[in-house]
Amino acid sequence: MVTSLVANTPRPVRITVYVQEYLGNGPETTEKVLVRGPGPTNPSLWPPNNLFGDTLVMDNLVTESPDNTSAPVGRVYGTYMVSSMSRPVHVVSFTLLLTTGPYNGSTIVMGGIDDSSAVLEHAVIGGTGAFRGAQGHVVGKLVKVHSPTHVVMELDVYASVPVPWTQAEEASTSSLIIDH
Repeated sequence: MVTSLVANTPRPVRITVYVQEYLGNGPETTEKVLVRGPGPTNPSLWPPNNLFGDTLVMDNLVTESPDNTSAPVGRVYGTYMVSSMSRPVHVVSFTLLLTTGPYNGSTIVMGGIDDSSAVLEHAVIGGTGAFRGAQGHVVGKLVKVHSPTHVVMELDVYASVPVPWTQAEEASTSSLIIDH
């Protein structure tokens, strides 16, 4: 007989952070074109990133408040691609790395689409460290425009994380242990 694992009640996680996005072509730009798409031109998006298939890469500072001088708490790394020939739609994949406090070194992996909605929603599809096995969603919205090339997005993470097993629990419930 194989001993089965008993599911633990997931631990809820709620995090709010602010992503400092620097757009354009200046020295502080944090989002850059990685691949120019083959087109056609998407009339709903502004140049220069308006070709179907344009792929951008991001490395954005994450802070504890919308103010760009507030304490840094992490980074958002990822990519997004123009994924519609006529609508303002990007497919996104990004990872929030937290670099301070109790979640230092832990990540939350997210993905979905961005369109012209005032509020964006992405799926939490996993994580590492304190967020290993995370599931849930992220609500994102534009909260501050510092300049035409510097905007701030608020990310509200609503997730659940499986309660970690202790080594003793893992050993006693391992599927490798067979009762005869």
